[in-house]
Amino acid sequence: MIPSMVVLAILATSAGFYISLKQSQTKLEQNNIAEGLFWPNPKQLLEFNTTDNNGELFGLKQIEEKWSFIFFGYTNCPDICPITMSVMADTYKRIKNEYKNVQVIFVTVDPERDDTEKLNSYVSFFDSQFIGLNGSPQIKNSLTKQIGVAFYHDDKKGNYLVDHSASIFVIDPKMRLVSKLSPPHNSEEIIKKFKKIKRFIDEKS
Repeated sequence: MIPSMVVLAILATSAGFYISLKQSQTKLEQNNIAEGLFWPNPKQLLEFNTTDNNGELFGLKQIEEKWSFIFFGYTNCPDICPITMSVMADTYKRIKNEYKNVQVIFVTVDPERDDTEKLNSYVSFFDSQFIGLNGSPQIKNSLTKQIGVAFYHDDKKGNYLVDHSASIFVIDPKMRLVSKLSPPHNSEEIIKKFKKIKRFIDEKS
């Protein structure tokens, strides 16, 4: 009788340990997936209106039902922007056939110099499918304000520089800000993180 009770106690302890271990592993996996993930309260984007690099109106409708990678920068940026856009060009090239509803959006934080023509030339250099958005970042409900991207003009005269975020922001098909990908960026890591994020969001939907 006593040995049987001991065996049962050992089995119960082992089962409890196994469950606890699995819960810990699941938590670690979720934390790994959730790195940079805005969950369980992703920010829902509100309607906004601006123009794209073709001079056409662009708003929430153009983001709906798509996965959008959004990067904020400016065409005169000497380093961060061209490097990040090159990484995104490689990323997009590698995933666009597998994921048809993915788009890359470049939002200028320097609309005074980045007119439609200049913006179009800039984004098209990296990929003809890339979207460039201008319009004042200060306008109510602009993407810059909604996402909360900080930037600073040191001097608005001549060939000035603009301090800005180097992060890439991910919007899901339900028009929610679901993740921030922090630098340094490389296409392998972006693709890996995107697949994890997409799988996680799809399971929660």
